[in-house]
Amino acid sequence: MRSRGSLSTILAGVLVLIALLMGIGIAVEVMSMIITLEGIAANHVNTVGEAAATYSGLVTQGGALISTKGPVTIIGAVAPSGFEVINSTTYEYVSKSTEPELLLTSVGPVILDPAQTDAGNPALGANPISYYLYHWVSAVITTGQNQQNQYPGVIITLGNNYYLLHIDPNYIVGPLNGLNTYITKDYGIGQWGCINIYGGIGVNGAYTTCPAPPPGPIDTTVYNGYWPQVTINPINSTAIGISITFLNGTSFIRQPQYFTLYVLSQDSATWLNPTCNGAHLTAQCAFDMTWIQFPGLQGNTCYYVYNQYNKFFIWCTLPQPITYNIVMNMNQQVPGGYYLVMVITYPQGFPSQWFVWNITGTTQSYPTWLDAPGQPATVEVPG
Repeated sequence: MRSRGSLSTILAGVLVLIALLMGIGIAVEVMSMIITLEGIAANHVNTVGEAAATYSGLVTQGGALISTKGPVTIIGAVAPSGFEVINSTTYEYVSKSTEPELLLTSVGPVILDPAQTDAGNPALGANPISYYLYHWVSAVITTGQNQQNQYPGVIITLGNNYYLLHIDPNYIVGPLNGLNTYITKDYGIGQWGCINIYGGIGVNGAYTTCPAPPPGPIDTTVYNGYWPQVTINPINSTAIGISITFLNGTSFIRQPQYFTLYVLSQDSATWLNPTCNGAHLTAQCAFDMTWIQFPGLQGNTCYYVYNQYNKFFIWCTLPQPITYNIVMNMNQQVPGGYYLVMVITYPQGFPSQWFVWNITGTTQSYPTWLDAPGQPATVEVPG
């Protein structure tokens, strides 16, 4: 009996050992599969997350997530400690954990790793507004006291920061970054974007007050001809001489009332407060234009009445060049680089016409944001 019992015990032990070994083998295989699947899943999530962030306007910077195209909803976060419900709609999310975590957002999963500052996103480490440099845009910008307003204009650099510039009326807003600004509409780069934001096509197919880059000619609803010619002559450390010439053949839709000059420093991102001197000065840096004579001018409207039922107008056209010689005192050190802005004002009911020159020292050119920068493209056809 003992022999049979001992044999049964041995057989039972052997069976248990075999089952144990099989269980260990299965467990090892399952764990290996889990690890493999986990790696595949993590890689998939990481890839999808980066793609989602790139195309949705999300920027990841270590443990922070920034949305540059409007608010994003953070549904929850998966961390080593478990799943946390967040359910927050925001422009910025900052992880409270020092461990990597998977954010589930309304545009897809995104991985945040506080220890990693570059996860392959091309926008990492850069101000997302840089993508819109020289583009004419409409943007929602948060200013003082958390006031949010819509601002149209062109994205430019002043100093080492990005600003939105609007002309007529003149203002700049900035510095801009992914935390206080998101772009709601991109009108395009250079003159194309400028025309789009200033109203597109107007009278007789002419563009509105956005000027084409020089040398011209330009054709807007209120101005036809070449850009005014500008010459800069230094006087001392705070003053310059400016010679502005309207070339013969320049036409105005109505007799212009006056033009005003403004100076925007590129060094300190401020509008200067210059004072001007010269013939026909009417205000601080505003100059009268009603003294200019045009052939065939009747009254101050440049139109003639054909009969009591029909009114026809002709443009006021300069028969010879008109030059203004101006002394401008900046009332501070003349900036190394600045934008000289001219706004021509017409009688009520007509839009103003503006021009901008990029001044460096005594050299003037038109700003990059009036023309698409870079090498022009070429068209290749087969054969």
